[in-house]
Amino acid sequence: MMTNTIILDILGHADYAAELRAKENVPGVSKFYGAIQSVRGQNPDGTLLLDAGDNFCDTLWDGKTIVEALTLLETDVMTLGNHEFDYGKDFLEATVAFCEFPILCANVTEKATGNLVKGVQPYTIMERQGVKIGIVGVTTEYTPYMVEKTAFLPYQIGSSAEACRKYIPEMRQKGAEIIVALTHHPFYIEEDGLSGELIELLDEIKDLEPDIMIGGHIPGDYAGVVDGIAVIKGGFGGRSLPHVRLSFDKGTRKVSQKTCGVIDVMGGSFPERKAKLDTFIQGISADVEAYLNEVLGTLEEDLPMRLAFESPMGNFFADCARAAGRTQLAYMNATSSGRILTAGDLTREKITTAMGFNDPVMVARITGAQLYELFEMVYEPERFGNNAGLIHSGFTVEVDHHQPAGRKVKGIWLENGEPVDREENYSICTSQYMASGGNGTAALAEQLRFVDTGIKMHDAIFDYVRMRTPITSPALGRLIFHGVPENDNSPF
Repeated sequence: MMTNTIILDILGHADYAAELRAKENVPGVSKFYGAIQSVRGQNPDGTLLLDAGDNFCDTLWDGKTIVEALTLLETDVMTLGNHEFDYGKDFLEATVAFCEFPILCANVTEKATGNLVKGVQPYTIMERQGVKIGIVGVTTEYTPYMVEKTAFLPYQIGSSAEACRKYIPEMRQKGAEIIVALTHHPFYIEEDGLSGELIELLDEIKDLEPDIMIGGHIPGDYAGVVDGIAVIKGGFGGRSLPHVRLSFDKGTRKVSQKTCGVIDVMGGSFPERKAKLDTFIQGISADVEAYLNEVLGTLEEDLPMRLAFESPMGNFFADCARAAGRTQLAYMNATSSGRILTAGDLTREKITTAMGFNDPVMVARITGAQLYELFEMVYEPERFGNNAGLIHSGFTVEVDHHQPAGRKVKGIWLENGEPVDREENYSICTSQYMASGGNGTAALAEQLRFVDTGIKMHDAIFDYVRMRTPITSPALGRLIFHGVPENDNSPF
């Protein structure tokens, strides 16, 4: 029976972060492939797998290994996320060169030349069942503040809206009948609707009538139609897989219907496997299994994480950094941590899953006045909305959120109860990312002279666990709030 409708399936995920091996709360690449095939297998000539970035950022695998996994997943297109820049220009260019599928990013250019990242395109046009699908890629404009400073130094960020307004008409001129904005832009799911960078971009370009907008960058699954545009976000280690199904009318050459959903990869059953993928995973895992599964100690109770408030996991990781730096004080960005560290045996894999980044621990001297300045900066509403809070060790901070920005910090006290003296100098440590001015704190970080301890964060945690096992939950009370932070977009 002839039909006048073409069915197109668009799978769009973000923040896979090279989570290749199955482990606690991570399905692994083989199961993720099965979820992809649950759609692609039903519509092999009409499916696209789009990746919204944050892949080239794992501490275990090199760039070539990560690209090989994405290729075995049969990725069609990927855009750059902020973490693609973590290891600098040479690493990024070399990793992009391994990719046989298009890598997109229209709003990051080299400062020296004005060119796009080497090997990267602003858009691509794919064809499925005789329909041309134009895909433009952009990454969050906050990228310079989310990457270690020297890593992003060769680049500059531009307007996502301007890039889309330039390239969407160009794609249409080249015959694209369906338009997808593949972005590494966050958006927030609130009781009264959606907000955030992707939604702001949608408002700026909806007159160009894109069909699909794919976001990423922060946890939280979403699939819905907003102002006639299918909007999706999800993924994070392959735990979910957002899906848009388009009905395309052959007569009018227009999309006649859009439906959206999110596939629960972690909780689902997907029996289809790919022999080459299984062999690949077995091969890369062979040399690391014993190392990752070594038990370093035990944890007596779950340590949950909160990004905007004090939490046991945050306190624990800050204590680990402080012990490694041998300093009076420590601080780090809360967003370096996962949702929970569960009770029981503490293996390297369990620890590195909970602490996703492995920056060197940096030490410096800081005055009390500068410490006050740091926390006033953190709780400025716009900056807090983009970054959430800090985790810290060695001191207590009292914050009054009823007060305006710049006047929120009521007091800071050392562990012994003495007030921090604004004129006094204290030893402090943090991650290399924060020492470079991460989370928009450059105005403070540039005042300090940081020195690399030569100890990376994962090793700091490993050593702390070995020396202090069994680990108990650190006491709360380091962060005293009056009211709640404005502009809290934290997903957990």
